[in-house]
Amino acid sequence: MKKLKKFLSRIGILAMVLSYFVGVAPVGASGVTVTVSPTSSSSSPQSVTVQWSRSVATSYTTGTTITISIASPSVNTSTFSVSSTSAIDLDQNGLPDTLFTSTSTGSQVNISFTVSTTTSANTVFAIPISFTFGATPANYAFSVFTSNPVDFGSALLYTNGGNQVNVTANVPASLSFVIRNAADTADTNSCALGTLSVGSVSSCSYRLRIATNAMSGFSASIVANHDFATGSATMTNIGAGGSFTAGTEAYGIQTLTGATTGGRSASGVFTQPVVEATPFNADASQVPISTPQTFISYVDSSFNAGTSPSLTSTSLVTHAAAINAGTPAGNYSQTITYTVTASF
Repeated sequence: MKKLKKFLSRIGILAMVLSYFVGVAPVGASGVTVTVSPTSSSSSPQSVTVQWSRSVATSYTTGTTITISIASPSVNTSTFSVSSTSAIDLDQNGLPDTLFTSTSTGSQVNISFTVSTTTSANTVFAIPISFTFGATPANYAFSVFTSNPVDFGSALLYTNGGNQVNVTANVPASLSFVIRNAADTADTNSCALGTLSVGSVSSCSYRLRIATNAMSGFSASIVANHDFATGSATMTNIGAGGSFTAGTEAYGIQTLTGATTGGRSASGVFTQPVVEATPFNADASQVPISTPQTFISYVDSSFNAGTSPSLTSTSLVTHAAAINAGTPAGNYSQTITYTVTASF
């Protein structure tokens, strides 16, 4: 009998506890999907519409309190404020459903509405708000809470790019130029034609290795300090597009073989050739004196000659000379200057 009394006593206590929780628990509490329109803005004040719909087919009864809290977690958020009309047709049925009762300003705004007319069920509820904010990027949470029945949800309004990250980087400008031997295995600043004879044509070659990350590539010009001469005698310059023949006096550039790779293509592959300028794109050409002339160029994008010896990404220049029996003796020379200009 004592055991039965203890059991009944425990049942009574449990019933009291359960009745307590039933009394304090919200009936029909429901998380709702809240949206704000627009979702982002850089114009203040901004007209914002807060919308949500019930997940069950019940309405908001007269006297229901609707609270919209607006806040931002940003410590740099400027003071902001909101305002709304005194009467709002919450469910868009042509009748004013809520009365706007209060606003506050500062780091958080709480707006309260009291439902004056029972709303229709299964509708999208909308509240227009005039929202004023500062110029600092910030994200504002619009949170909805209703009292009868209980609904709650939240959505964000992004202002002045508060949800954006500006990623930056700096790519240093680069430009390099070196004169290399014909095999592109070593640097050189000489081109020796050797001892000339009537019975042959002498030649010497070197390569121009140019690279730049300039957006519009580069241009290289050529000029000589004077004709190919001894100081008292001058060798005859080759005619444009001419040919060197043993026994016929002539000096100049015999051939220019521009780089066939190295230019950056539209797809980012360095496979494009340089452009050989006129008249150097002919079989033979005179070295210009006093006035520089464009020699080679690549102006579509950057140019990459690579780091390893290359016979395709470097440009080959070949000089030649031929003499006849009457060519004056002496040590002939000429200094050629190349100037490379990048177009960033």
